[in-house]
Amino acid sequence: MMNKNYAICLDVGGTSLKSAIVNSHGKIMKNSYRQVPMDTQGIAEKVLNVFISTISLHINYLYNMGIKPYGVGIGMPGPFDYEKGICWIEPEQHKFRSLYGFNLKKEFINKLNFNNIKFENDAWTFLRGEVWVGAAKGFNKIIGLTLGTGLGSAFFSDNNIIDGGESIPPLGWIGGMPYGEGIVEHKLTRRWIISRYQEIMNDYTLDMDVIDVANKAKGGDKTCINIFEEMGQRLGRILNPIATKFNAECIVIGGQISKSFSLFENALIKQLDSIKTIRKISQAKHIDLSPIYGAAKLIF
Repeated sequence: MMNKNYAICLDVGGTSLKSAIVNSHGKIMKNSYRQVPMDTQGIAEKVLNVFISTISLHINYLYNMGIKPYGVGIGMPGPFDYEKGICWIEPEQHKFRSLYGFNLKKEFINKLNFNNIKFENDAWTFLRGEVWVGAAKGFNKIIGLTLGTGLGSAFFSDNNIIDGGESIPPLGWIGGMPYGEGIVEHKLTRRWIISRYQEIMNDYTLDMDVIDVANKAKGGDKTCINIFEEMGQRLGRILNPIATKFNAECIVIGGQISKSFSLFENALIKQLDSIKTIRKISQAKHIDLSPIYGAAKLIF
């Protein structure tokens, strides 16, 4: 059996930092997975400290076992200069505002004395992970979506992520496409589900989250069932021309809203039935871990 290499992998979220050590065979090292809270609206020093302490912990763990880490892979939301490692997330997005214009890559290299550090869009690392060890394994033309507070997307063809060309939207971001008076992301994600429920109930003071609407739907609440079906129909109508042009074989969906996939699966599939190239439409195999696996694949 070939020797294994080990990568330290981070999945950067809006409220927490997930991390693990993953080997080149696609396995998470036992007891290495961590999830720590992170105040993404906090001062730069505190945010950076969470990153540095987390990566240091994994580096030291490997060194103590006599293993030199192969690299550090980080799935990060954008806008971000992934090549240079500079954060360009605008302050009005209410996360990482203190890191605007900051070169994380340079800071990590200086503080950790470790050079092989790579960043990638978190939707891309999600899809890389699903292609490597998840629901999209074995397919060539794949669309990956992450549904949560935002809508991330990625396109995979001929063994790599692609972000340009006539058949896909700019940078592969479906969420940024025009829709009505806004963009697609505003009509499918967490904010839309909650506001749609409040609108139907004619009560905008209701303190609900997606999981509450989903639980009501699973319990038979017709209003909530209809909301998820409406979302599935809309997502399918948006995806249909894109998937047709791309000749998609597989569509895989992750993110926290994908945990309610059964509630919008049929409505989504119905809108995509006419696309002959599609062989699989699926919930992600590793909803919470795929970005971790993908960050490893980025390194390997």
